[in-house]
Amino acid sequence: MEFVNKKLMRQSEIKDFEQLLENLEKQGWHPMVCDTPVPFYDNDVMCGVPNSVGDVVKEVRMLPKELLAMQPEFLVKAKGDSMKGANIADGDLLQVVTDVQASDGDIVMAWMDGEYTIKTYCEDEEGHPWLVPQNEDYDPIRLDDYDDAMMVGVVKQVTKRAPRVAYRSCMKIINKAKRELSRQKEITEEQVSCAIRAVAENIEIGRLWYASYRVMVDEKVWKDGDFKGFCNRVKAEVPEHEHLPVAEDLQRMAVGSFSKPVVLWNEVDAPVQGKRFKRYLEIAKMTDDLLLKE
Repeated sequence: MEFVNKKLMRQSEIKDFEQLLENLEKQGWHPMVCDTPVPFYDNDVMCGVPNSVGDVVKEVRMLPKELLAMQPEFLVKAKGDSMKGANIADGDLLQVVTDVQASDGDIVMAWMDGEYTIKTYCEDEEGHPWLVPQNEDYDPIRLDDYDDAMMVGVVKQVTKRAPRVAYRSCMKIINKAKRELSRQKEITEEQVSCAIRAVAENIEIGRLWYASYRVMVDEKVWKDGDFKGFCNRVKAEVPEHEHLPVAEDLQRMAVGSFSKPVVLWNEVDAPVQGKRFKRYLEIAKMTDDLLLKE
């Protein structure tokens, strides 16, 4: 749901604005024009212990008339964490409707001892009204214990603060997308040959070739299960290598997590552990980097 303040626009922009609304509706959005003033009070209203809201209007904010009720309304900012179970957080903007009867389960704004608070309204079996927090760290409040308690209104809508995401989290997603795009590029036979020759310089036992084989299967440049073909390819690329792979040995390595893509390798369920497991991962990463190298 998107709000737009049409009154802030110049006359020359209205036509484009109306076309924008029409396009949004066609795409399944539900835009609303902010055309009705609603008072916004300066003080925050505690979601924890009661607090004074004050009676001075800080400003008037425009809201779509479709969201407003027939009864008087106003806006106020929430403070505290006692209503976090109801998804109301510190700084959220609450739209409060007055002159309405609260029902069990309604989130209400109440006044007692000269202060205001936001809680959930509920009556017990004996008909006693309670204000119930949505956080176990806070105690419920029985309204009968207050001589001057009064219901101010019911919270009709909660407007969340615009969230922000850490730069590091964004870059993690972007880098993952970049890796996926790289993998979508065709890996040439020349790249496979270069990768085998480069990896060969780091192979100290024949079975380590399994890490390169598994990566090539993951990258879809080698057929899964074709151990003999892979061994022949390595022999063709580095015929004088001291530790050439043997198909039967590589096939024995394809057990447990090693039978799955490298990203799913798990030391607990692998045919090797400790430093040997890390060595297989190193060869796998080296092969992957060489295959995807620009």
